[in-house]
Amino acid sequence: MTNNRRVGVWTELVTPFSESLEIDHDSIRRLVDFQAARGIQGIYVHGISAESLSMTELEQAELVSAVVRAADGKIPVMANLMCGGQKRALELLDCFVDCGADYICASQPLMLPCEEGGLFDYFAAIIRRSPVPVYLYNMPQAGYLVPPGLVGRLAKEFHNFQGYKDSTQNMIHLQSVASAVERTDFSILAGSDATFYATMAAGGEGIVSLISLIFPNMIVRLYETYCSGDHRSAFAQQLFIMKVRDVLKAAPLIAGYKTMVKHLELFETDLVRAPLTGTNEEQTKVLLQRLEELGVL
Repeated sequence: MTNNRRVGVWTELVTPFSESLEIDHDSIRRLVDFQAARGIQGIYVHGISAESLSMTELEQAELVSAVVRAADGKIPVMANLMCGGQKRALELLDCFVDCGADYICASQPLMLPCEEGGLFDYFAAIIRRSPVPVYLYNMPQAGYLVPPGLVGRLAKEFHNFQGYKDSTQNMIHLQSVASAVERTDFSILAGSDATFYATMAAGGEGIVSLISLIFPNMIVRLYETYCSGDHRSAFAQQLFIMKVRDVLKAAPLIAGYKTMVKHLELFETDLVRAPLTGTNEEQTKVLLQRLEELGVL
């Protein structure tokens, strides 16, 4: 992924569940095959949309293993650590690597605003421990942000720290990160479909996308168009993606994306775990109608 300027589009997994709310391995296999056949560069596991916080540690490992088996070397797998503290993060790191993850990503500790020194030590412990390349996921849902200077310090000290996934949706912050990192082999990825074009314009190399679950060609097209030098058309594509994103986000959290993956017959169900709620019949009807009006169905 690094030392290669074409990072491209990675898809963030939403977790398919069976009727009994167990992880659905067959649906994972169909989804990964669908992604690989459409130019997606990798699968990102245990982001916000995976419902990982509703899983046991055994289930988190099961999900990584299932995705690695489905990928079968066709595309790499990045597994994210979303934890409340260092002990659990290091245990999960070992587990995800044993499961075959090609990359580890680490979010900041949840709900625990840390002094910068403690935060540096947290990420440094993960990077030192990992035998595979590590990315940092700056996740606002943790309640605070990782400072740009800290990303720069980690990049300077650890060559195995190879990239940064930005979900701040703050371009000043993102440009500050780019300024703080003094390496040419370090990758910056958009963490939101809303900021893909802007991230590329700021020197980014790709995205971890949620919309690409459903419409991989749409997100790949923006990337390829931008890389071709046709920035005007790429920006027009970004504006269209924003319309699609607005439709999907009008449904309950995560549920609209799952409903659409089920509509494509990749998932058996679109169930979410409590306390999240799925789309009802009327919401599904409106979702499909609005996407049809945009001409994407």
